[in-house]
Amino acid sequence: IISRLMACCETVNTCFANYKFGDAQQAAYSYWMNDVCDVYLELIKPVVYDKSDENKDNRWTSQATLWVAIEAGLRILHPMMPFVTEELWQRLPGRGTLGDSEPESIMLAKFPLCNDTYKNLECEASMDATMSIVRACRSLRQQYNIANKVLTHYFVKIATGQAEDAAKSQTDDIKTLGKAAHVDINLDEDAIPKSVGIVVVDESTTVLMDIKGLVDYAAEMKKLEKQLSKTTGPMKQMETKMAAPGYEENVSDQVKATNTERLEAMKKKAADIKVAILNFKNLDEIEKAS
Repeated sequence: IISRLMACCETVNTCFANYKFGDAQQAAYSYWMNDVCDVYLELIKPVVYDKSDENKDNRWTSQATLWVAIEAGLRILHPMMPFVTEELWQRLPGRGTLGDSEPESIMLAKFPLCNDTYKNLECEASMDATMSIVRACRSLRQQYNIANKVLTHYFVKIATGQAEDAAKSQTDDIKTLGKAAHVDINLDEDAIPKSVGIVVVDESTTVLMDIKGLVDYAAEMKKLEKQLSKTTGPMKQMETKMAAPGYEENVSDQVKATNTERLEAMKKKAADIKVAILNFKNLDEIEKAS
């Protein structure tokens, strides 16, 4: 997260220097939403909630790093959101106890600058690979309507080498962000159950989720069939409209292009729903057979 903070500082300062204020705002927004809130805050929850003596140092490190990430992040945001950042900055733990050099207001604090010493591109690349796996895990949970409180079992197939090492070193992160009970990396094919949902991340990474006992296939197929019927009706109406006598001669090119685009979108949606129904049927048969 400190490396991502440095990247944000560098981008925002470069944007300000070139009067690209919108890009500076987007970089700050991305840091707060994607790096701090979506990733770091979620990752440190298990560490912060563990108040055992054995975890004391890890807990302090996580909290101190969070303080740095938030304090500098507020200073980055201050030119764009002056009042709320001042209020939040004044409420940070430890304010007023940091010595004579501590500024009275965020307005008087130095604007954050990038320190290349704190950049760690290898760490960021590892986290990017981990987040690709996490996004696939979240996609699977959404696809099969898995409740947040239910922890699932993931199987990750990934190319050997640096990518595999990164995934194995951050298995706990995948479990935390992907809401998993277990995460197995490059397990033997025979050990992976047949009743799994699959997301192909890229040519070297595939994520599978064991869905046995987690999905009511009949109910899911009923929902999808209802969606299919709602899609099929308008699709047939559009096809009839476009096949009507005089359509080609009397309808403007712009309207024809819009109708064609809408029809293709409905066809794709219908095809995707049919594939999903077939997938649920196959999984239901596999689970019954096992």
